[in-house]
Amino acid sequence: MKGKKVLIILLTVLVFLSGTVLGVSSVYRVDEVVVDAKIISAEAEMEAAELKNCLQAAYEKKFTLSVKDTEANAILEDFPYFRITSIEKKYPNRLIVHVAEDDEVYAVSRAEGGYYILNREGTVLGIRDNYINRSDETKKAKNVLIEGVTVTGEKGQTIAGDDALGYLFDFCARVDELLQGIRRNIVSIEKIQAGVSADTVMLKLVTFEGVNIYVNTPSVNAGEKATAAVETYLSLEDGQRTRGMIAVADVGGVVKAVHSDKDVFEDKTSAEITQ
Repeated sequence: MKGKKVLIILLTVLVFLSGTVLGVSSVYRVDEVVVDAKIISAEAEMEAAELKNCLQAAYEKKFTLSVKDTEANAILEDFPYFRITSIEKKYPNRLIVHVAEDDEVYAVSRAEGGYYILNREGTVLGIRDNYINRSDETKKAKNVLIEGVTVTGEKGQTIAGDDALGYLFDFCARVDELLQGIRRNIVSIEKIQAGVSADTVMLKLVTFEGVNIYVNTPSVNAGEKATAAVETYLSLEDGQRTRGMIAVADVGGVVKAVHSDKDVFEDKTSAEITQ
């Protein structure tokens, strides 16, 4: 008799706990996914709405407590302009995904036509037939055009194919930092190469004002040469920036940058420049 009472009590407790668990699990399930997007272009508004629909479909009715970032990160592979900054669980049943739109910074022409549009790190954000920066409301400002390289790429992946890309982006990262945005002052960056080795490479930067910057052997001391180039450029008077050149090179083991009112390379071929 005593054992029967104990069994009844245990069954009652079990039923109560089961009901509680089922009740909690039904309450703590995702009903709504909110995308909090920091955007800088009109196109991103539509993309954010599409992203919300995809995330809603992926997370709806899932147990809030067990939500992981994995699925969201996988979905964002189809939205290369966005990156997740955080995922916030608002109990009992809301999920807030915070994302930010990546800046367009560079463009590289494709062998098939059009341009790869890249972020600061060289990730392909999109492919277009022009390289006008999509965040510019006037539709006149362009991304920095990288020339003289042969590349391949897929959306969401880092651009590849040219041995110079590693040190080129290292160099550009420092220029971008010092100028507080490389697009503010630089129109294009061209890789000029006369031979097969990195020792025969020079970078040519065309500025908005007109002065050209030539950087010899950028594979060596890339950051230091970028600093010397930008500091010399910023030290010029307004009139000096409209003409001539800045030459940056290793001289006796020391990086030096020199400004000249005449661009001695202006009418020379790539091979002549790197001789």
